[in-house]
Amino acid sequence: MKPTDNPTNKVADNPYHVSHADLPFSPEETGALGALKQEVDELVKLELTAEQMLGQEVDLAKAYIQEDAHSIWSDLKLGLYEWELITGDWLLRAADPTRVDWQLHHWWGDDETHLH
Repeated sequence: MKPTDNPTNKVADNPYHVSHADLPFSPEETGALGALKQEVDELVKLELTAEQMLGQEVDLAKAYIQEDAHSIWSDLKLGLYEWELITGDWLLRAADPTRVDWQLHHWWGDDETHLH
Protein backbone atom coordinates (compact mmCIF):
# COMPACT_ATOMS: atom_id res chain seq x y z
CA MET A 1 0.00 0.00 0.00
CA LYS A 2 1.38 3.37 -0.98
CA PRO A 3 1.23 6.27 1.50
CA THR A 4 -1.23 8.02 -0.79
CA ASP A 5 -3.47 4.95 -0.84
CA ASN A 6 -4.52 5.42 2.80
CA PRO A 7 -8.32 5.40 2.47
CA THR A 8 -9.07 6.64 5.99
CA ASN A 9 -6.39 9.39 6.00
CA LYS A 10 -5.28 8.22 9.44
CA VAL A 11 -1.72 8.78 10.47
CA ALA A 12 0.25 5.55 10.69
CA ASP A 13 1.34 4.27 14.09
CA ASN A 14 3.82 7.07 14.66
CA PRO A 15 4.52 8.03 18.28
CA TYR A 16 5.12 11.64 17.23
CA HIS A 17 1.64 12.02 15.77
CA VAL A 18 -1.18 12.12 18.26
CA SER A 19 -4.65 11.22 17.19
CA HIS A 20 -7.57 13.22 18.53
CA ALA A 21 -8.79 10.18 20.44
CA ASP A 22 -5.55 10.13 22.46
CA LEU A 23 -5.81 13.75 23.63
CA PRO A 24 -7.20 14.40 27.14
CA PHE A 25 -9.28 17.25 25.72
CA SER A 26 -11.27 17.70 22.59
CA PRO A 27 -10.03 20.25 20.06
CA GLU A 28 -13.58 21.54 19.67
CA GLU A 29 -13.74 22.44 23.38
CA THR A 30 -10.52 24.43 23.62
CA GLY A 31 -9.73 25.20 20.04
CA ALA A 32 -6.47 24.57 18.24
CA LEU A 33 -4.71 27.45 19.96
CA GLY A 34 -5.77 26.25 23.41
CA ALA A 35 -4.59 22.73 22.65
CA LEU A 36 -1.23 24.03 21.49
CA LYS A 37 -0.92 26.23 24.58
CA GLN A 38 -1.72 23.33 26.89
CA GLU A 39 0.80 21.08 25.13
CA VAL A 40 3.52 23.75 25.36
CA ASP A 41 2.73 24.30 29.05
CA GLU A 42 3.11 20.59 29.73
CA LEU A 43 6.44 20.50 27.88
CA VAL A 44 7.69 23.54 29.82
CA LYS A 45 6.70 21.88 33.11
CA LEU A 46 8.54 18.73 32.07
CA GLU A 47 11.66 20.72 31.14
CA LEU A 48 11.60 22.66 34.43
CA THR A 49 11.24 19.42 36.37
CA ALA A 50 14.20 17.91 34.51
CA GLU A 51 16.25 21.05 35.21
CA GLN A 52 15.34 20.90 38.90
CA MET A 53 16.30 17.21 39.09
CA LEU A 54 19.64 17.94 37.41
CA GLY A 55 20.28 20.75 39.91
CA GLN A 56 19.56 18.38 42.79
CA GLU A 57 21.96 15.79 41.36
CA VAL A 58 24.67 18.45 41.01
CA ASP A 59 24.13 19.52 44.63
CA LEU A 60 24.37 15.89 45.74
CA ALA A 61 27.58 15.36 43.77
CA LYS A 62 29.04 18.55 45.31
CA ALA A 63 28.19 17.31 48.79
CA TYR A 64 29.85 13.93 48.14
CA ILE A 65 32.97 15.58 46.70
CA GLN A 66 33.16 18.03 49.59
CA GLU A 67 32.84 15.22 52.13
CA ASP A 68 35.46 13.11 50.34
CA ALA A 69 37.87 16.06 50.11
CA HIS A 70 37.42 16.77 53.82
CA SER A 71 38.01 13.11 54.66
CA ILE A 72 41.14 12.91 52.50
CA TRP A 73 42.51 16.14 54.00
CA SER A 74 41.85 14.86 57.55
CA ASP A 75 43.64 11.58 56.82
CA LEU A 76 46.53 13.43 55.21
CA LYS A 77 46.85 15.82 58.16
CA LEU A 78 46.84 12.90 60.59
CA GLY A 79 49.56 11.13 58.61
CA LEU A 80 51.65 14.30 58.37
CA TYR A 81 51.20 14.94 62.09
CA GLU A 82 52.55 11.47 62.90
CA TRP A 83 55.55 12.03 60.61
CA GLU A 84 56.09 15.43 62.24
CA LEU A 85 56.19 13.86 65.70
CA ILE A 86 58.56 11.10 64.57
CA THR A 87 60.86 13.60 62.84
CA GLY A 88 60.81 15.95 65.82
CA ASP A 89 61.67 13.12 68.18
CA TRP A 90 64.50 11.99 65.89
CA LEU A 91 65.91 15.52 65.64
CA LEU A 92 65.76 15.99 69.40
CA ARG A 93 67.59 12.73 69.95
CA ALA A 94 70.27 13.70 67.44
CA ALA A 95 70.64 17.20 68.89
CA ASP A 96 70.95 16.25 72.57
CA PRO A 97 71.56 12.53 73.08
CA THR A 98 72.01 11.25 76.57
CA ARG A 99 74.91 9.11 77.63
CA VAL A 100 72.63 6.06 77.72
CA ASP A 101 71.61 6.61 74.10
CA TRP A 102 75.29 6.87 73.15
CA GLN A 103 75.98 3.58 74.90
CA LEU A 104 72.92 1.77 73.55
CA HIS A 105 73.54 2.77 69.97
CA HIS A 106 77.34 2.45 70.10
CA TRP A 107 77.75 5.96 68.77
CA TRP A 108 81.20 6.14 70.42
CA GLY A 109 82.32 3.08 68.59
CA ASP A 110 84.32 0.31 70.22
CA ASP A 111 86.87 2.63 71.75
CA GLU A 112 85.50 3.66 75.13
CA THR A 113 88.72 5.14 76.50
CA HIS A 114 87.33 8.64 76.46
CA LEU A 115 84.59 7.51 78.92
CA HIS A 116 87.10 7.01 81.78
